[in-house]
Amino acid sequence: MLDIKLSTIIWEIVNFLVITVVLYFLVFKPMTKRAEARAIEKAANKAALERDRQAAAETLREIEDRLNNLDQEVQVITDEAYAASQVLQNELLEATRQQADQIMLNAVQEARKEQAIDIKKNQVELVDTVLNISNQTLRSVTPKAVHDGLLEDLHQTVWNLGKTDMRTVQNIRDALATRSATIDVTLPFEPTPQEHAKMLNTFYALADKEVDLNIIIDSNLIAGVKAHVGDIVMDNSLAAQLETLRDDVTKSLETFTMEEND
Repeated sequence: MLDIKLSTIIWEIVNFLVITVVLYFLVFKPMTKRAEARAIEKAANKAALERDRQAAAETLREIEDRLNNLDQEVQVITDEAYAASQVLQNELLEATRQQADQIMLNAVQEARKEQAIDIKKNQVELVDTVLNISNQTLRSVTPKAVHDGLLEDLHQTVWNLGKTDMRTVQNIRDALATRSATIDVTLPFEPTPQEHAKMLNTFYALADKEVDLNIIIDSNLIAGVKAHVGDIVMDNSLAAQLETLRDDVTKSLETFTMEEND
């Protein structure tokens, strides 16, 4: 029979337990922690891979959906671009039309201006021609009675001033009061002694003082008389009346031309 002491058995058990504890703390526990860490890391990696897979799958689905809707998006973009181009084209056409209308309007206005200028020029030339012919004709056919009538009209005009316009009469008298009372009288014919005396009497009444007459003969007056009394000119000659007629006709033609152009 084996002679095994109880103390030896107990010592062996104690050694075994000590070794077991030491191995547990030095070997098994660290290995367990490392295994758990690897397991946790593996699980995390697996989870990350799963998330990446899901994200990739989601991206793939989005790409597939985008590809499926690409034709519609292209059509929408094309329609929008076409609509924008139509708007731009209409705006350009409208701007071009307005510019063309303005150019046409300016051209018409310029043509009318040139036409009006030509018409006015021709009208003025026609009026000048007619009045020149009338002037020449009147020089040769105007009777002395016409001249006498115009001379008498001058006397009546001077006498009427004293009744209707005393302010003008007073201005003439004030002007002649400080200067030589010489009145320039232009006639187409040499006055008779009676005509000369009557003019002296008329202008004496106007100036309220003795006056001298400076007689000037100018056949261009045709008939009538032109007198410089102070700063006032009295002209009822036929030449002056023709000139007034020329101005009136020219103004009337200008007014008519402007109304026609409007």
